[in-house]
Amino acid sequence: MSATPSAATYARSNVGELEAVVSAVSAEELDRLVSAILAAERVYFTGLGRSGLMAKAIAMRLMHIGLASFAVGEIATPGVAEGDLLVAFTARGGQAVIAQARKAHSVGASVAVVTVDPDPELAQLATAVVTLPIRTEIPTQQHAGSLFEQSCLVICDAVCRTVQETLGVPTSELNRRHASLP
Repeated sequence: MSATPSAATYARSNVGELEAVVSAVSAEELDRLVSAILAAERVYFTGLGRSGLMAKAIAMRLMHIGLASFAVGEIATPGVAEGDLLVAFTARGGQAVIAQARKAHSVGASVAVVTVDPDPELAQLATAVVTLPIRTEIPTQQHAGSLFEQSCLVICDAVCRTVQETLGVPTSELNRRHASLP
């Protein structure tokens, strides 16, 4: 019986996969997402399951920068309207996310998608599509959607940093907006 690799070995492998995805992502697609965020009055993030957790993390980062950003489905999230942007994290689409995109589009909001395989309807509705070449160009040994979720977080955190720098928001302002209640 062979020995199981160590957690450190798996961690190095995971980082290598993530680095391959980041290197393969289109700079133009990321620039379109940054532009869509900067142009929006309010930014909404959605995703189901673990992708939804990544969406919430990015919504919070944009709130720290000072943008009006929300996670779809939260109790204090206002209704989407014309001039807003819905950003969907979804590996392959899905009826719930497509329905949200249709609704946002129908009221005049823009739609952006971070995905592995752009659903044709979502891609048609979207002004920005960021395609992560996971399991197509970049193989993974990780469980289920782990590499997709990691990629969403790392890549969109870089998008947030670009938005922060473009708007000239100092890190001290982000720190001021960070959670302060015990």
